[in-house]
Amino acid sequence: MLSLRQYLNKIITKEEIRSLIFVEVVSGIFLSITTLLAFLYLTSAVIDKQTIIFDNTVTNVVFAFRQIWLTKIMLLTTFLGSEAIIFGSVVIVIFLTLRKHRRETFIFSILLSMGLTTTTLLKILLKVPRPHISALVIENSYSYPSGHSLNSLLFYGAISYFIYHFTKKKKISFLISTLAITLIFLIGISRIYLGVHHPSDVLAGYIAGFWLFTTTIFVDKTIIFFRMIRESPTKS
Repeated sequence: MLSLRQYLNKIITKEEIRSLIFVEVVSGIFLSITTLLAFLYLTSAVIDKQTIIFDNTVTNVVFAFRQIWLTKIMLLTTFLGSEAIIFGSVVIVIFLTLRKHRRETFIFSILLSMGLTTTTLLKILLKVPRPHISALVIENSYSYPSGHSLNSLLFYGAISYFIYHFTKKKKISFLISTLAITLIFLIGISRIYLGVHHPSDVLAGYIAGFWLFTTTIFVDKTIIFFRMIRESPTKS
């Protein structure tokens, strides 16, 4: 069976590949810049305390659902955005390495490393305090952005991407992606519910995670296409 690269080299000319690269580059640059600007805008609003009404409104709505049984579920959900990601990342890296998927191993490792680094640096630089009331768990680090939200988007987003990348089965990929999006959303809600993050922290984590994810995949795809240009023969 032909690989994707071999198939494309067989049916697409260099000129057509250049056109695809141009579209991908323009789309990638636009998406990356737009997402980055959205994050910078939200960060500025948080620093200027312009998100207080938004944070209080959303927090009050989420707190209204607090029940003992739901708290247990939220504690489990927030676990899936922290310790579970660490364990899962080790398993996935080992699996990809054993299967000799070097490029995928590198992409996954880069994504998670950038997520951890970005979260740590932004918390230290911005020093946004945690919410002061009704916290159900104790967190000692700074609040903005939510590391759980950012890293869960990278981790579960990468799983969805790799499943489609390896299987090319749309139904399975759609199901996995839907479950991933739902879980990522619930992890963010759990952080608000437990009283350890402002809603703006969670939103910022999603935006920053999406920017890191799309930019990394865009760069990887662009490199692949440029390699295909050098390797593919020109049709007569």
